[in-house]
Amino acid sequence: MDHRIFINIASYRDQELWQTLDSVITQAEDASKLHIAIYWQDDNDLNRLIEAGWAPASVSAIAGFPVYQLQGSAALVELIALPYQKAQGVGFARALCDQLYQDEQWFLQIDAHSLFDKMWDRRLIDTLATLSQQCTKPLISNYPPSYHTTPEGDIVFAKHAHRVTFNTFNPEGLPTLASRVLTSTYPVQGSFLAAGFIFTQGAFVTEVGNDSTIFFEGEEITLSLRAFSWGYDIYHLGYPVLWHHYTRQDAPKIWNDQSLSAQQAGEVDRTWISRELRSQQHVKRLLGLPTLSQFKAGDKTLGPLRTRQQFEHQCGLNFQLASCYADCLSPECRSHFPPPPNDAAWRNAHRIYHTKPINVTSLIGSTLPDKLFIHLYGLNTPRLAQYQYSTAQVMARSGRLDITCWSTPNRPPSLIRLASWWEGSGWGIIIEWPWSKEDGPYCLL
Repeated sequence: MDHRIFINIASYRDQELWQTLDSVITQAEDASKLHIAIYWQDDNDLNRLIEAGWAPASVSAIAGFPVYQLQGSAALVELIALPYQKAQGVGFARALCDQLYQDEQWFLQIDAHSLFDKMWDRRLIDTLATLSQQCTKPLISNYPPSYHTTPEGDIVFAKHAHRVTFNTFNPEGLPTLASRVLTSTYPVQGSFLAAGFIFTQGAFVTEVGNDSTIFFEGEEITLSLRAFSWGYDIYHLGYPVLWHHYTRQDAPKIWNDQSLSAQQAGEVDRTWISRELRSQQHVKRLLGLPTLSQFKAGDKTLGPLRTRQQFEHQCGLNFQLASCYADCLSPECRSHFPPPPNDAAWRNAHRIYHTKPINVTSLIGSTLPDKLFIHLYGLNTPRLAQYQYSTAQVMARSGRLDITCWSTPNRPPSLIRLASWWEGSGWGIIIEWPWSKEDGPYCLL
């Protein structure tokens, strides 16, 4: 085994790229084993490469963009140069870097604002070799701890590594991920990867690879799913191997450069939001969610070894319900579960049952309406349940009703609404009542 490492770096107008490139090379045990592919989305001024200490030599082209080999280190460094106005998103950038893969044994993917610890290559290779005794295709991934530069120019490094966990479902019903501190002597198994730090077998590039259709949102959840479907098992390290600059408030962003005004001025051919909306349809297809668009030839799909439902069982999410296991939420924030014993257990794990007693007469008085409507709502969700009672039904229960419903663990009921209807005069009193026991009802009408 030659232990060569293929390194994928997507850079968007990133002033820290050269610092990252220097760090990944100088902190490695053997820089001659590194093949670094950079997607340089910038102003295409080659003088900037020279000023950074590199001698660019044109060697080929990919997708119509020139590829330069950068002389100046023991590593093989190749750079695809693209004017930033033609950028098409993070997936497109990483996927073009993948095309420079030369069957290296190992694969590393990072962002262009990362700094490395000493002997990072040896440590990752050794850890992956150990994990290979537990599974066929181990994959190491974390949200790296942060670093920042002080006004005096000193670099401050955070101490703790972070695992990747479920966060919430966004308004489109797509799962988002979060970072949780991890302190562990041994690698901890998870279900989600961080696209800014992946280390695994080189075959990942040809089996899974980056998805050129992904613009930004949904990159990590779909990459996690597709990696799982190809048989990869994700592990999080409890100690730092590299650091990531997260704040970057003054760094250029593609959503500012690809604005509507930029399109109207002819600076870009499409706005970022049009690319993002197209990308989200592809994300929904991969997650099995309803969408009007269809897979096209060449689109990334799932692998042949494991299914989407098996992934949902392992990570505790239900994409169709936009639901998660209760233990996915704080404080446990688990992200790896054993398979459920059967489908019924799987469905029940995504149902939490709730009951709230209501004294109708104390709320609206002893004179009961002809009809009483009760609706239950969750936070930012459709109606969870609805009930309708006649005067006789309320009286038969002495004005006391037990209102029940079920919800997913991540979207419990938050509001109950009572509306009275009179045959002769129409709607009467309407009352809303927060579901919590501490808050009382208040009258809307």
